[in-house]
Amino acid sequence: MAADDVAEATPPPSPPTPSLRDFKPGVGPDDYFEVLVPKRFFTLRRSAKGDLPDESTGTGRRGATLFSSGDLSKAEIVGVERFPTRLLLEENGMSSENQDLSSFPKLGQPQAIANLINQRRERDKPGMSVTKVDGAEYSADGMELTFRLKTEIDVQKPEMLMETYGVDRLFRITLAKASLAAKDDNILAIFASALEPDFYGADGETLKIVVDSFKVKEKSTIS
Repeated sequence: MAADDVAEATPPPSPPTPSLRDFKPGVGPDDYFEVLVPKRFFTLRRSAKGDLPDESTGTGRRGATLFSSGDLSKAEIVGVERFPTRLLLEENGMSSENQDLSSFPKLGQPQAIANLINQRRERDKPGMSVTKVDGAEYSADGMELTFRLKTEIDVQKPEMLMETYGVDRLFRITLAKASLAAKDDNILAIFASALEPDFYGADGETLKIVVDSFKVKEKSTIS
């Protein structure tokens, strides 16, 4: 057979696009934000006293988390967290005095701010992990920051991982979007993650819809 006659390998079919009919609304405390999550996800809205993070320190019994949702059978998690903007800067040796906090470009470069947010999250988690931050960029109006995280998971039995997924290393892929739209000197951010083999299938498309749907309300307009 001539070289020109060699048939090209057929690429794998694209995963089906999720339907919005498969989603349900998730609402934050005091209607602070709106988000769509899959109907199959559990939803936990923080409301008990002490569960919500303190507005001045950004921490509570549940860390910085305001809202949680997910599918534990597939280790897929969606979380919304709040970070006091001034505290985030000051904890990393950056002065916030007379600092304009109204938009992300006035705080610094996209990659630098994404790293600060990730470092704050990592500090609140037990154990050690290696996370790479990439794809950080601002929206046209400077009110949103999107980025992606890739975290290597410590695997105790790599032989079982190879048998299940055909790989000997496992990563968690997280899509993130941070917003200053509340205009209350806080960054609200959503994080939607899945194991890498699941992310690069239909589940990844589902998580993209979740993150894209995340809308923060201006705090002064909430009654």
